[in-house]
Amino acid sequence: MPKKVSHLDTDMMEQDNAKRTELDLPDGGRIISYHPFKSMQIIFFDVHSSYLPDLWKLGFRKGDEGRYLRTLICKSGSCDFTVNGKTNTLPSGKVMMDYSVGDDKEFNFTTETFSGVEITMQVDTLVEENSMMKMLRIVIESMGLPEEEIYDSDGYLFSYSKNTAQTLDKLLDAGFGNVAGIVILAQTVELGHNLGSDIKEHQKISSNRQTVIAEDIYRCLTEDFGTKYTAAEFAKKYRVSDTTVKKYFKKTYGYGFKEYQTKVRMEYAAKQLKETDISIGEIANLVGYSKQTKFTKAFKAYYDVTPSEYRKRAIL
Repeated sequence: MPKKVSHLDTDMMEQDNAKRTELDLPDGGRIISYHPFKSMQIIFFDVHSSYLPDLWKLGFRKGDEGRYLRTLICKSGSCDFTVNGKTNTLPSGKVMMDYSVGDDKEFNFTTETFSGVEITMQVDTLVEENSMMKMLRIVIESMGLPEEEIYDSDGYLFSYSKNTAQTLDKLLDAGFGNVAGIVILAQTVELGHNLGSDIKEHQKISSNRQTVIAEDIYRCLTEDFGTKYTAAEFAKKYRVSDTTVKKYFKKTYGYGFKEYQTKVRMEYAAKQLKETDISIGEIANLVGYSKQTKFTKAFKAYYDVTPSEYRKRAIL
């Protein structure tokens, strides 16, 4: 694990009108932060170092108000990213996007080599800047990002295409080459357009996978009433987050995960109470309750009557 640098020598940094900050790492590589506007920051990474810089020194605005869209693209190596307090690894060829309120994100390198770019935009104020920023706002909106999924998950991850890789290379060359800012912004817009296409392709693949996961959950819940499944079990099986499992199921079947599990168990219990003379204790075990008292409480909460009262009414 690379070592953290608590402070930086002043001769390691160069600034140009407070818009461009360049950091040469002690044993190889550079990090360049470019602030074309108040509501936007682009960071170019070419790291070959065993030391971690303090990225706040690169112009992060800690504690700012507003909603941010962060796009982190890994060209080579890998890095850690933290979303909602959870740390994950972004490998080469992948993109991570997330929304956050306030600028409280974290970032760490996981290897001594990492190249890529991070683009952070304060989306609520983009339209207040100029025509180029308005174009970026349009690009963001055209991507069709599943915003609610990004808010509630560990970030929106997907692979980028060959076209995006080529645009990324041009953007990195421009950033490290200190070309005119308008060129960097134009290539950022182009990169956004390409990422929009990548997202749509990713969503097609995810839609098919979403159906597979939701149908598997549905089969388990409707064929095995006695097992109390958890979203965490399916999340581990399919290598997604608990939140993603719940969203997939609700989007496909219209019910929340726990809500539907309770529904099928209670309906099956009611059927047994109505059509058989099995004891209430046995029915409780059939639908996954080890204690009859817990089953009775759950049944009454669902049907507003106890199991014994339900059976009596069914007989009449």
